[in-house]
Amino acid sequence: MNDSGVDAMQANRDPRCRTQYRLPDGFEHCSKLKPVMEAATALDRVKAVVDVLYSPGGCPWDGKQTNESLLKNLLEETYEYVDAVETHDRANMREELGDVLLQSVFQARVCESDAEDPFDIDEVADRLVNKLITRHPHVFAADTGIDLDSAPDTTDTDNTPDTTNTADSADNGGNAKDGNASLQQESPEAVLALWEKMKQQEKHRTSVLEGISQSQGALPRAAKVVSRISKSPNADELFKAFDEMPLSKGQRDDERHAAGRSQKAEQSTLNGDATAEREKADAYANAILGIVRKARIDGIDIEAALRNRLRDVESRVADIESSSRAR
Repeated sequence: MNDSGVDAMQANRDPRCRTQYRLPDGFEHCSKLKPVMEAATALDRVKAVVDVLYSPGGCPWDGKQTNESLLKNLLEETYEYVDAVETHDRANMREELGDVLLQSVFQARVCESDAEDPFDIDEVADRLVNKLITRHPHVFAADTGIDLDSAPDTTDTDNTPDTTNTADSADNGGNAKDGNASLQQESPEAVLALWEKMKQQEKHRTSVLEGISQSQGALPRAAKVVSRISKSPNADELFKAFDEMPLSKGQRDDERHAAGRSQKAEQSTLNGDATAEREKADAYANAILGIVRKARIDGIDIEAALRNRLRDVESRVADIESSSRAR
């Protein structure tokens, strides 16, 4: 990159070099937009306009939304951003990333109005900053020459939520003065392992599977389960769970009623049919889990690979349909 290109990139990053925000044409004289114009930053403008829309006197649809009702929008916007990234559509990335940001700010604004447990986007942001700092002790080591004993204690302030177990973080991150320098030389894989270990202790998790969403699709959930188990020191033992066939409902019923074997013959036949169907379904599921595990070993994001392959198929289907119509 030439010097002019570097200068342009630096200028884009410098807020002083950006054009001052202006309202869209035709909206300059709306008093409701005064908080938007007075906002200090672009993100503050987003917060301000969302607040106007959600508050009384704003948009009737926005004002009715709940955290639950917005989930569909959050999922849709996230997938649309994924599509933009994977198709290298930079213009659409700008649009869709903004929509994802809107969903985060909107969710937080709804949470702010909760009568029992309110919180706002600033608390969310502060918690995120704390987490990013404490999860990266190898980056944020104490400056050389600083007397830690005389440094002010900033770990327990009233306005910054305590989101981590600092004792656990210290144990896992090593001594702030001596251990973190060596972590700077660790591989990305080692740093990721540290992150996962600290997260498990901060959240007081007793299982590697705690925290995996039950709402996501089966394929990404399977990939997450395999990923979590792979990072466990007991991975070999835990992976044995994939090889153990669960008892079908019919088999469990048979065991539960082993003492009373006077069931009717037709019921036994039904149970046998159900068992056969379950075994057939399990065979397909086991094959998919096997592929997920192999993809993990080979460093393949199985869901991304499947999405990209489906795009190829969909494009080919469209071409075939177009050819058929042209005949």
